[in-house]
Amino acid sequence: MKTDLKQTEPVANTGHMDMKAALIMILVMMAPMLDTTMTNIGINTILKDLNATVNTIQWVTSAYVLALGLAVPLAGWLVDQMSGKRLIVIAQIIFLIGSVMSGIANNVPTLLIGRIIQGAAAGVIIPLATTLMLRMAQGQNLGQLMAVVGLPIVFAPILGPTVGGALIKFWSWHWLFYINIPVVLVALFLVIQNLPTFAPQEGARKPFDWIGFVLIVGLFSGLIVAVTNFSQNDIFGQLTVLGPGLLGVDCLLLYIVYAAKRPERALLPLKLFNNGHFSASTGLLFMSGLMVNGAMFALPLFLQNIRHLSVIMTGVYLIALGAGMLVTRTQVGKLTDAYGAKWVVVISLVVATATTIPFAYFSKTTPDWLILTMLFLMGLSRSGVTIPIMSDSYTGLAPALIPEATVTTRMAQNIGGSIATAILAAVIASYEGNDVATTAMMTQAYAHAFMWIAVGTAVAIIPALFLSVKTKEAA
Repeated sequence: MKTDLKQTEPVANTGHMDMKAALIMILVMMAPMLDTTMTNIGINTILKDLNATVNTIQWVTSAYVLALGLAVPLAGWLVDQMSGKRLIVIAQIIFLIGSVMSGIANNVPTLLIGRIIQGAAAGVIIPLATTLMLRMAQGQNLGQLMAVVGLPIVFAPILGPTVGGALIKFWSWHWLFYINIPVVLVALFLVIQNLPTFAPQEGARKPFDWIGFVLIVGLFSGLIVAVTNFSQNDIFGQLTVLGPGLLGVDCLLLYIVYAAKRPERALLPLKLFNNGHFSASTGLLFMSGLMVNGAMFALPLFLQNIRHLSVIMTGVYLIALGAGMLVTRTQVGKLTDAYGAKWVVVISLVVATATTIPFAYFSKTTPDWLILTMLFLMGLSRSGVTIPIMSDSYTGLAPALIPEATVTTRMAQNIGGSIATAILAAVIASYEGNDVATTAMMTQAYAHAFMWIAVGTAVAIIPALFLSVKTKEAA
């Protein structure tokens, strides 16, 4: 234990990242991050192989992202109960079990159970790695730190679709999950051999807020089920829609009352939202799910069903998106540290909106160079949204609030993504209908889906105006 603490002491004193530990953390996060993009590329194949509908198969993505988002609070609590190193090891083993179960699945229910297990483990792994790196960095150079943390986010759109397309092409979609096994085993070895202990902070232990957790689960699960059920019949007044929807709203109201009366126990303290930058960042991260997760759900389906690309060529096309993110990643962190997040995010959202709208009008005959150009420009804008917002969410917060802030922002981002995926699946299903969809029907369905993404991205400009700005003197 003493040796481990000495390893982390220089980092705490200098406020600089231990790059070796940071790179191991990135590898730990890589499998959960890749899993989302690899699965998106295989949605169409899985849909056909399991004879499912778009509405049903969207749960392969939504269940994973929702479980991820809802497990995040556990990470924030568990990091104060046990060694961070031990927690990472346990979460990776659980993720490995979920990957094996998803891989052997031959029906939708089995696949969904495996995906939920994967998502729950990922919900601990990703925020835990971020929290531990933030503790090492001691609040210094947050823009550059978020650029490092964002490496899996950058490489996932590049590697995920390409690797996923190749796995499906030469083996089967089951290998989208089997491929996690060697990645996780290597990460486990490196964690056990090289990471410090990350002992819990003294005096930080407290009982887990099960009441708040249940209310949050009810809130977001109710909303997603309501959206999914509505898309099946397009009838809002049905009990299957109103029941889950009202449950979600009731859980939200109950949580606000509960957190106000028991602030010392609240899972997500309301006092976090007294910070304007944090409030704006959290709202933006929730809305960014439409641009990030929603787009990554719709784009592969569009390329395969409208452009009639093979699964491997779909992955190649999506490299342009990831390449755009890679180009701007480093500069975005520096610009955020120098000038604040506000105008970086606003400009990026404008570009994101402008590059999404054309996809509503693209068809089978649209030139390839135009689609690839739009994907690249879309990627340029995405780095300018996620990295500055994540950085700004910690601006002005007391160090003691960092774990709760990490929990809240991660939940907002991932649950926003699951809701976005459910909404887009509902939009696509409502225009495709229950019968075999014609090309014209599918073209209209994806056109409306991309317009929803564009409108949601444009609306996000409003909260972006409340992000931080740094003067030249302060910079």
